[in-house]
Amino acid sequence: MSRRTRIVLALIAGCVLLAVALRGLDLGSIGARIGSADPRWLALAAAVYLTAYFVRSLRWRLILRPIARVTVRESFVMLMAGYFLNYLIPIRAGEVAKSFFLKRMKGVPIAASLPTVFVDKLLELFSILLVIVMVPVLSVRLSGSLASLIVAVLVIFVMAVGLLLLAIRNRDVTVRLVCRLFSWLPRRAYDRISSWMGLFINGLSMSASTVRGLWGLLALTGCAVVLDAVYFRLMFLAFDIPVSFPIVLFGYTLISLSYILPTPPAQIGYNEMIMELIFAAGLGMSRPDVMAVMLLAHPMTGILITVVGLWSFSSMSIRLTESFQQIEREGALAEASPAACPAPEPPQGESQGRNE
Repeated sequence: MSRRTRIVLALIAGCVLLAVALRGLDLGSIGARIGSADPRWLALAAAVYLTAYFVRSLRWRLILRPIARVTVRESFVMLMAGYFLNYLIPIRAGEVAKSFFLKRMKGVPIAASLPTVFVDKLLELFSILLVIVMVPVLSVRLSGSLASLIVAVLVIFVMAVGLLLLAIRNRDVTVRLVCRLFSWLPRRAYDRISSWMGLFINGLSMSASTVRGLWGLLALTGCAVVLDAVYFRLMFLAFDIPVSFPIVLFGYTLISLSYILPTPPAQIGYNEMIMELIFAAGLGMSRPDVMAVMLLAHPMTGILITVVGLWSFSSMSIRLTESFQQIEREGALAEASPAACPAPEPPQGESQGRNE
């Protein structure tokens, strides 16, 4: 299946999710509520939203320190350009693109910088621990879907931490484990995943220095998570909806964590569905209230990411189309070391048939 076909199918899926999220709601009434939102709170929310991304760029800058020295401005524009691509393409393309940007601006090999992207995303997942602690405190109603979402993020977090620690301690054991995990896949998919694992595992040794500075990175992560919650609390204030900060902190943190899962382009329908699942079904808030907030917050943040993302591309003197082409050619793999895993052995019968 081509990349374009997958994007079209993802868009269709997003429209279906949006229709499901809006079922049974009075859209005229919600539209009137959106029109009456206080612009002062909205402007402040937008500023806090971008500040949270700025803090994340400082975190990535610290992670990069063992392999590259970048300025505060450079880390911010690379990060925002990557987030913009992730927003447009539902395949986490921005993660590869950030390494591409770093190569263009600083000459750092893609194979060396990709592990820093992995560590950065792993730090983001640490906030799942906050979510788990707050479930009993806030008496969250864990419906089947909400519980499944929390468990899925927790499983990804545990696996990622395990892979990181194991790779730092024993690369060969990590390689064997990864090869066994994916040995059942078709040859083409197996070879591609093997190449990616070769990039990550061969470069994860540099993460030992990152782990030693873990507390500072976790502090920046915590600051970004709190700023996210402040942004969303301001969105509720714009609608004059009473909601406590701990509830917003729990709900929006879980929304952010859910982005580790595949999403449609521009997160169409996905944000609205997750918002309803967490704030309405899980936290007992009014569906019209939460949907009005998200139906304004979603396009507002989309505009912010687009404007800042395009400005970031202009600041780096890199064309957006060039980034798409780089991703399409999978340029990151071109610099990869040989595949981490050996070619899977064909079934015995198939091998004998070829010999005959």
